[in-house]
Amino acid sequence: MHDARRVLDEGIDLFRLKLDALPDGIYQPVPGIHVRRAKRSVGTGSRWEAMEPVVERLRVKSALDVGANVGYFPIRLAQRGIPSVALEADPKCVRTATTAVRRNGLDNVAVMSLEFRPDTLPLLPATDCTLLLSLWHHLVRELGFGTATDMLRGLWDKTGKVMFFDSGEDEMPESFGLPRMEPTPDVWLTEYLLKNCAGGRVEHLGRHRAFDADGLPVDRALFAVIRETPDA
Repeated sequence: MHDARRVLDEGIDLFRLKLDALPDGIYQPVPGIHVRRAKRSVGTGSRWEAMEPVVERLRVKSALDVGANVGYFPIRLAQRGIPSVALEADPKCVRTATTAVRRNGLDNVAVMSLEFRPDTLPLLPATDCTLLLSLWHHLVRELGFGTATDMLRGLWDKTGKVMFFDSGEDEMPESFGLPRMEPTPDVWLTEYLLKNCAGGRVEHLGRHRAFDADGLPVDRALFAVIRETPDA
């Protein structure tokens, strides 16, 4: 009976995964999910390669990924023994992340179905490590620059050791409402993070593949904002 139920559950999972992956595949190359992949695979992997040594160096013990999509980073963190929360609002991504966590046999990842907004920010846990990847420019577009900055500060207040951050840059259309990042996006974003993440220093972790609003390939800077005196 249990074997028959497991086979049935696997079949339902695979059907749902394939349906949710239409038409472009999934956004991240999540372990344990064997459906057509989206073109974000290269940039996702290179980001993790840049982030993992920082996670190890700082002895991160807990993590929160805000806008986790299908859960690649929380799963990678959990595979290192780091309990993680994957925060995501898109129902398709929540389903895929939940299935991926189960298929990887992980019991230290929580998939939280919740939209990241000013009124939900207080609900989020304090962790050693926060990931805010490819989301900040959407917050600026939807909520305005001032509110997006307040939310960044709020996340930083909940971050004990390190925040990983990247964002759309000058390639994004004017409709996003991003400021001009002068003299260069790397310099502007470094100064912005230093100004709004009190007590942090910024490490530049290279530029990694992403895509603009029209789906064309671009490279974006990845940053680690590290507390000068992190919590033990």
